[in-house]
Amino acid sequence: MAEETDLSRTEAPSAQRLQAARRAGDVPRSAELAGWLVILAALGTLNWLGPHLFDSLRNLMQAAFETVARPAPTGLSIPLSDALAATLWAVLPVLALVFMAVLLAPMALSGWVYAPQAAEVDFSRAHPLRAVARLFSSDALFGGGLTVLKLALLAGAVSWALVDGWRNGGMPVPAAPLEAWGQAIAWLGRGLFALAGALALAAVLDAGWRWWRYLRRHAMTWQEVLAEARESEVSPELRARIRARQQQAGRREATAGHGIDEVIG
Repeated sequence: MAEETDLSRTEAPSAQRLQAARRAGDVPRSAELAGWLVILAALGTLNWLGPHLFDSLRNLMQAAFETVARPAPTGLSIPLSDALAATLWAVLPVLALVFMAVLLAPMALSGWVYAPQAAEVDFSRAHPLRAVARLFSSDALFGGGLTVLKLALLAGAVSWALVDGWRNGGMPVPAAPLEAWGQAIAWLGRGLFALAGALALAAVLDAGWRWWRYLRRHAMTWQEVLAEARESEVSPELRARIRARQQQAGRREATAGHGIDEVIG
């Protein structure tokens, strides 16, 4: 029989093969999509809880200025300590939501997977020749092109944010820090949302590429499709009996030291 190549694997992977790969921990992952979702979750959280967080930070700065102007004889003043506690309680929900996004974002493409086999050490991956071959693979070429695209998108987003900031009056004047801080945060928020919008294209492209590569890696030949169809036609009870008898024959071969031909009618 001729050796099978990637060109002979023209059939889409079956659900049975994809399920077997999933049990082994082989699922598509997109770091770009996960990172973009974390950024989007962080920006959405700041947009939702930002006013409360901004008020807490403004009160903390005001209390710090008042403490510097009128130092408390006993050390930390009561208004400053209260402002610190309020700021801490305002920051904790933001950190908690971002932490949840970091945990859930990698599951966006493939869902939750528990596969103890994926934690086993595979020394074949550490072969130096395989590492060199990966440098010239299609994944490496796609990663390099995606990096160039991300740099171009980020440069465009930053340029738009700078032009938009100067068009609306330039950077805030630091003569009134409490009032100027709000304008600076609003300008920074527009710039961050522009960055997130630019990175969305890179995330979609990377997720599509990882999914296509995953399906291509598990593609089947026509002979494999026929073999799987014939196996599915056999009743589960008969398949279990055949598998059990094959395992028994293998154990007898290992103990007796000679092969046993067995025909299952």
